Amino acid sequence: MSAQPKQAAKEILGGEPAAAARRWLGPTALVMFVLFAIDTVLVINGFWLPIDIRVATFVQGLNWGPLAYALQVINVTAGYWQVLVGIIAIVAMFIVERRAGWLMLIGSISSLLDNIIKLLVSRHRPTVDLVHILTPASGFSYPSGHAVFFTWMSFMLAASLAPRIRPIYRPAIWILAIAVIVLTCIARVWAGDHWPSDVVGGVLLGAGWSAFVLWLPERWLPSPSLRWFGGRLRRRSASR
Repeated sequence: MSAQPKQAAKEILGGEPAAAARRWLGPTALVMFVLFAIDTVLVINGFWLPIDIRVATFVQGLNWGPLAYALQVINVTAGYWQVLVGIIAIVAMFIVERRAGWLMLIGSISSLLDNIIKLLVSRHRPTVDLVHILTPASGFSYPSGHAVFFTWMSFMLAASLAPRIRPIYRPAIWILAIAVIVLTCIARVWAGDHWPSDVVGGVLLGAGWSAFVLWLPERWLPSPSLRWFGGRLRRRSASR
């Protein structure tokens, strides 16, 4: 690994992307979005369904042991509960640090995109004649809102908290973030609420947007303080 990728990885793990990290984050976001577009086209054309059925049947046939409790908790966090968790996390990060709050707030836009794409694709959820339904869910299936939500939430929290903890512990929070995303994908397929291609699409959308957000603020967005807001309000009042 050359010096530049090492520096980029160090900046991303530290939650403070600079020039080296931005050279990778932009292309990474673009690749994720292209893969998401390909997955979407294949979903619309029905390409994934035979594979989806086999993978879903396999996941549901495994004995997950104590992990089943974690899968159940993830599946319960839906609808208004998901919105509440997101709001609490955003507000908490604004209190901790405004830059972290901005990262969380912009990251949450991916969940809005998820709902728009759901309506456009209008893919139906798995049915009882194909898989076992543990927790019936309403609405359309693609992409998985849980996968989108927990992907951007996990990545943005890791990026926001990393600068505030010792470097030796930073890999642990990123590993935890990835573990949460993997468990979320398994949980939605295990419950029979989503096809595997739904959660793959959700992760691609959430991860691509997260990479874009980590690339974006360091280039164009301020990390405003209360003084920054106050100065702008005073200038606006004076111009009236």
